Amino acid sequence: WQGICPSTYFEPKDSILTSAVGSPSPSSKMIRAALLMLTMVNGVAAQNTTSSTTFKVLEWNVYWQNRDVWGLAGLIMVNNPQPDIIGLCELTTPMQEMAAALTGVAKRPYAAQPGRDAWQGYGTDIFYDTTRWEALEGGVARAPCSSWGGPRAGNWVVLRERSTSELLITGGTHLSACNGGCPELNQCELRNVYSHFDAMKAKYPTARVAWMGDLNQAKTTPMLLGAFEGDLGNYHTFLLEDVALTDRNTHMNGGAAIDHIFA
Repeated sequence: WQGICPSTYFEPKDSILTSAVGSPSPSSKMIRAALLMLTMVNGVAAQNTTSSTTFKVLEWNVYWQNRDVWGLAGLIMVNNPQPDIIGLCELTTPMQEMAAALTGVAKRPYAAQPGRDAWQGYGTDIFYDTTRWEALEGGVARAPCSSWGGPRAGNWVVLRERSTSELLITGGTHLSACNGGCPELNQCELRNVYSHFDAMKAKYPTARVAWMGDLNQAKTTPMLLGAFEGDLGNYHTFLLEDVALTDRNTHMNGGAAIDHIFA
């Protein structure tokens, strides 16, 4: 990855946090979203050439009981961020309805990831701009873990950038939140989504990976520090880094950032 810029933040206006009849609406537990621009660079040694793809990624955690897709789309698109890829956590509305609302508000065509037909648990549902990306395959799988606060899921999708043919594997998950932490449980939930990332990396060896989600913990916890090194307990995988560099709270109650974008 090159040309990575720190996240920028925007705060939704109070008027967007009200419903059509003017009453308060829990549109999102997030008060800020990270809009991250990434440049994916691949070199071909034999030809001594380099291709690159720059794109914007936005991750947002919606309130699980909010099914007002047009209100959510308006909140997500405050200040016209125009992301190329969107990851939504806690989304419980039909994917096609959310894609239509994002398209209507942003005035650009968003599609829902393939393979996410039925809700499997709290994960990171992916939406992408179809003028920039072609989806090759994707899916969602419930984590076989004793998760807290409802079942957890891992999402994945393989995207091909239309102008450069660069491949990207994206997706993510939403980890359980436990008082005092639950690293072994969180590792179990991460192993679920990583097993699919690794399967896609084996099938598409030139693809890069950038994933996102509400991890319910700061990036400095021992569990996430281990994940950066590819250590998920009894599962070992690829290295990653924090590319969003989020240094402010992503939850309305403050604290360290718990929503992240890694690559």
